[in-house]
Amino acid sequence: MNRAGLYIHFPFCRRACFYCHFFKKKFKPDPAGECLRHIELEMGLRRDPGLAVDTVYIGGGSPSLLNPGQVSGLLECAAKSFSVDGKSEITMEANPEDLEATPLRELRAAGVNRLSIGAQSFQQRDLRYLRRTHDAARAIQAVDLARNAGFKNVSIDLIIGLPTQTARSMESNFRVIAALKPSHVSVYILEGVPRPEADARDARLYHQARRALAGLGFVHYEVSNFARPGRASRHNLKYWRMAPYVGLGPSAAGFLDGRDYRNVSDLRRYSEVLVRGRLPEARTRQLNADRRRIVTGLRLLKGIPASAFSPFPDETSFLLREGFLARRGRNIAVPEEKILLLNEILGYFI
Repeated sequence: MNRAGLYIHFPFCRRACFYCHFFKKKFKPDPAGECLRHIELEMGLRRDPGLAVDTVYIGGGSPSLLNPGQVSGLLECAAKSFSVDGKSEITMEANPEDLEATPLRELRAAGVNRLSIGAQSFQQRDLRYLRRTHDAARAIQAVDLARNAGFKNVSIDLIIGLPTQTARSMESNFRVIAALKPSHVSVYILEGVPRPEADARDARLYHQARRALAGLGFVHYEVSNFARPGRASRHNLKYWRMAPYVGLGPSAAGFLDGRDYRNVSDLRRYSEVLVRGRLPEARTRQLNADRRRIVTGLRLLKGIPASAFSPFPDETSFLLREGFLARRGRNIAVPEEKILLLNEILGYFI
């Protein structure tokens, strides 16, 4: 059975990070609590006891602003609405400054078994540039607190391409990662900020990160993601393998019964539609299944079966001939040295 994932978008943050392009609002307890109630209302409207779910991902926003009781309530509502496997991977995104020992133990008891910690960097200059409210010591402490609370599956987010970064400071980041021993690392390139000569510099830092993480035993399995063997994000793999997933919350996306949908990116509109008993979906452009399979699957370093490219013989032949695609056994993939050109390559199939 092709089991589904469940994504819950909590759109509130203490402050808006200039580099984050997800839908978000300034955190206030009352609106946040109301949003949770409406997310549970949407869960009820999408209720399908026959839908087998084996991954849950609580993202945002800053879901680490939620207290353990609120997280437990969301998970209990999910269990009533869908057939949630008792061995599900249940991830929550977290800011280092939000994590404390007792709430972490309570989150673990509530069922959260994977944390994705937004460290972004372990260098003070980088954190000041990003206007983060935590320092490097707090990011390190957050990982230690998670370990002590019983979290064996911890992912760390890093951002590269900052004007404050150098090859030497990147080496320092990976020395910290070597000491912390996370199970997973996500590496994102800073976007939406004009920087002179950014492309070449970003490429150098990105490939430095790839080499460093490979040396630490991580497998580069998706453009931005690296995992210890057996620790790839089970939830995120659903996106790239065309598995079904339910998206809940304002701006959340889902893929069910071969159809993509996205909820409205407006908190008031999201709530008003749900109160009237309707799903808060916005109109979206639909890719057909053949194109979608390539656009999502080529993000994986191992690629996808060559048969997926049969509807596009001319485009595929050209990209193979020019070295932008390569055969890997029965698969076709983007070569590692061309992976930063992925968006341009996908343009041939959209």
